[in-house]
Amino acid sequence: MANAIDYDTRLKASSYVTFTSRYKTSDVIFYGDDRKTTFTTYKRNEIPQSETDTFLTVTKPIEYRPDLVSYRAYGTPDYWWKILEFNQIADVYDFKAGLNIRIPTNLV
Repeated sequence: MANAIDYDTRLKASSYVTFTSRYKTSDVIFYGDDRKTTFTTYKRNEIPQSETDTFLTVTKPIEYRPDLVSYRAYGTPDYWWKILEFNQIADVYDFKAGLNIRIPTNLV
């Protein structure tokens, strides 16, 4: 059966992705005869603001590159998606020069 889906809520995506991935707590889904792997849809979380958060104006050299901001702020490019999520930016192409963003210190 080509469209068979095996949805296992006991198996988490953390077995497949890094600890910085937004999918790490997602359930794993296997589908098709060759059991291709995917994850349940990610649901955005609200990150609380903190007095220690910093602010940044996106400049041309970092336009469309939240990974560079993540690297400078956290020492890893892996939290680019947290920066977008925190600033309610849905698409990396909206990360444009002139945009004022807040860099969260609390990544929970």
